[in-house]
Amino acid sequence: MLILLAFSCGQNSAEKELNGNWREIESEYSTWHFYPDSLILKFPGEWNEKTYWTANKSQIEFEYRIFGFDSLGKDINTINNVLINYQLSDNKDSLFGTIKNNWGIHKFGLLKTKNYIEYLKRKFGTEFTLPKDSTGKNLGRLSFSSLGGYKLHPIYGLKIFMGRNSKNEVIARTELSENLYNLEFDIKKFKDSIKPWDVPETGTNEMYLDERFHLRVFADESIPDSIITNKLKVTITQNNSELDKHYPEYLRGQKRDTLPIRIYRILKTKEEINPQNIKGKEIKTIANKVLW
Repeated sequence: MLILLAFSCGQNSAEKELNGNWREIESEYSTWHFYPDSLILKFPGEWNEKTYWTANKSQIEFEYRIFGFDSLGKDINTINNVLINYQLSDNKDSLFGTIKNNWGIHKFGLLKTKNYIEYLKRKFGTEFTLPKDSTGKNLGRLSFSSLGGYKLHPIYGLKIFMGRNSKNEVIARTELSENLYNLEFDIKKFKDSIKPWDVPETGTNEMYLDERFHLRVFADESIPDSIITNKLKVTITQNNSELDKHYPEYLRGQKRDTLPIRIYRILKTKEEINPQNIKGKEIKTIANKVLW
C-alpha cells in the first residue's frame, strides 16, 4: 500500500485521471489497465504486456517489446514505441484520439468502465439487468476447441440489446443499428464482416459460417423470452444464384428450405462477466435462415 501510494503521489494530474480499467471501443477483447506503476495491456489471443507509461494532458507514451517471426521465418525482437494523442470527455471516462506505433497512425478510442456489462451499456446506449439463472452454457470461448467452441465461438454471435424506456416500453437494437428495423440487413452485414475470420479454419465455404451464426441477446430480466422471440422473428433469404455457388451443377436451381436461427439469452453469473466467460441459454425461436 505504501509503495502504491508513493507511485501515486509521483504522478501528475493527467496520469491520475487515466488510472483505472479501460476497454477499446472498436475491440471489446482489448483492455488497458492503467496503474500508478505500470500499464497492463490485454489483447485477443490472450497476449498480455506490462510496461511503464507516462502522460500529460494530451499525450500518452510507452513502449513494449515484440517477439515472433516474420514472413520469412526469422525471429522478430524489437521495441514498439507508442504515442497516443488524446482528449478526454468532460466526465473523464471516454478517451478519443490517434495512436502511432510501428504500424502507422490509427484512430483510437477507449471507455473507462468498472466491468464488461457496463461497457456494453455505455457503448450501445441500452440499460438492462441480466436475469439470474443457474443453467446455461459457456458462450464466451475465444479459441476453437473440441468442446463445442466452433459453433458458439463469440465471433459468430451478433449481439442484440433489449431494455425498457421511461414508459416501460421495450426498446431493442443490434450492435450495428439503433433498432431492429433492419435486422435482416444487419445479419448479412455482420456475417460479411467476419468472413475473414472464417477462412483459416473452414475455408471459403459459407455453409460453415451460416451453421455457426447465432444471436446473443442481452435483455433486461423483466422481458420474457416470448417477447424476445417475437421481436427476432426475421427470415434471412438469398436468391438462388447466390446459393447455387455452393452446390454442384446438378443441384442448382432447386428451392431451399429454412432452418431456425439459434438465439441465446445471456445470463447473469456469480463471477464478473467478461467476453471470455459469458453464459446463456437457448430460447425458442421463429427466426429462420436459408438451409444451404
